[in-house]
Amino acid sequence: MLHELKDLRIHIRPDDVLADVDEVADGSEPDSRCLYYIAPYGHYLINEVGEANYFTGNRVPYHEHSTGYETFLIDAGAVEVISLSRKAVARKGDIVHIPPFTPHSIHIVEDGTIWRAFHQGLQLIQSIIDERRVRDLYPEVYNAPTFRQDVVAKQHSSMWFDYIVPECEDVLAADMEVIRPFDFALAKFEHEGAELRLKVGRWETGGAKEVWQILLKSGRTISWLPDNIHPLLFDIYSGSVEVKLDGFEAFTANTRDLLHIPSFLAGSITTLEDTVLLDCGCQGYLMRLMDELHTYKVREPAKLADPEFMRNLMKKYNYYVMFE
Repeated sequence: MLHELKDLRIHIRPDDVLADVDEVADGSEPDSRCLYYIAPYGHYLINEVGEANYFTGNRVPYHEHSTGYETFLIDAGAVEVISLSRKAVARKGDIVHIPPFTPHSIHIVEDGTIWRAFHQGLQLIQSIIDERRVRDLYPEVYNAPTFRQDVVAKQHSSMWFDYIVPECEDVLAADMEVIRPFDFALAKFEHEGAELRLKVGRWETGGAKEVWQILLKSGRTISWLPDNIHPLLFDIYSGSVEVKLDGFEAFTANTRDLLHIPSFLAGSITTLEDTVLLDCGCQGYLMRLMDELHTYKVREPAKLADPEFMRNLMKKYNYYVMFE
């Protein structure tokens, strides 16, 4: 059994990719790259993870998706985001969340911009790979007038518009509905040495998951039980951690690494310095759990010292990660 665990891609470094895809449709010298880390899975096709490395001037056309959700972390640089008749610049540490039927476009305004993507219900990167396969092997099909319009658009679940990008009002990032600045939180909870910020609510992902930003002081530990039914996906935005998993030797993960931990595998993460984690695939009901924990903290704090009570509470909300 343990030899099977060793083959899992749990610790994913920035150069540990499934695919490295150019983003120039005509096959000329690429001025951006799309890196593919994790393929989507499950009923909601969650946790498709990739990133684009851009240079100033790159632009994503104005469009909307008929299905799927896009959550982007600006990992370096800056982008101008256009959506809903407004535009603002999102910078390193900001999150951009795009639900279905939300018109949007991005314009890269700094060289070296890194746009790390967490897709749900799209299989977007796989469709880019499929498109490149047709481009390289079957150019006569690729260059047909209807290929990109009829095939690619459907594969991307996109609706592309013929009209130009609308005139937009310049606003601050905090005033854009789709941008979540680094310090922004839909809800915020504090624990000893930890601060949890809800960045994307379950109502913004069709009920599939939540996205949390977790700020941890050095030496803090979070752990999870073997009955955790959901895979865990952490992006180490900054800092470094020691990871211990049952059946594995301890290892260190650093800034920009991903941790993709399978269900029913107990373990822990201990920060080696002040660290910021992005919990990108929180399928458990952490928001409900934090609300109830806060209520008990105020009304009946003694109950929180009872391990059996805490275990039952976590079971109630299908969330098994503990802040020690």
